[in-house]
Amino acid sequence: MKTLPSLTRYSLLLLCGATLALSACKKDTAGDDPSPSGDGTVTWTHNGVTYTDNFYAGAIVDPGDKIFIVASSKDRNNVLSIPLLGINAKGKGVYDLRRGSVLDDYSIGSITLNGADNKSGATYSTLYGPSASNGTVTVTEFDKNAQKLSGTFSFTAGAVPLGNGSGTQSVTNGSFSIHKFH
Repeated sequence: MKTLPSLTRYSLLLLCGATLALSACKKDTAGDDPSPSGDGTVTWTHNGVTYTDNFYAGAIVDPGDKIFIVASSKDRNNVLSIPLLGINAKGKGVYDLRRGSVLDDYSIGSITLNGADNKSGATYSTLYGPSASNGTVTVTEFDKNAQKLSGTFSFTAGAVPLGNGSGTQSVTNGSFSIHKFH
């Protein structure tokens, strides 16, 4: 028996991923390690700028058969979230990021731009992309027990209805290597 509609569940999980990436704290002391060791590394290119996150990047395991890859830019203005559905059953392989409805339970790619204040960010999702297939995630390593997940991704996402964005945004040259799950 479902207690939350799929739309609410999807929104809640996306919000949790974005909140985790946006709310991670770092001490502002002179002794901080200049290259902190986080839960892994996620790299992607958006609008000609390449971002590498090795501090906020991570993987969140959903109680079902889903895992969320999350990352953000250093200023936390750009947050990336990629929930992969069916990863326990499928494991390594190619995950299609399809256009569809928030009521569908698909693997998706999303990016929130200018979202550091948790209010004004524009969110784009492959569910609202321009094509039937709006990108892929290729998982090259998945070991749930050892907490290892790696692979590549690219996608084109459309503005989420009733949000602050318009048009589409493309994310290219994405890669991830995670060594700790939450």
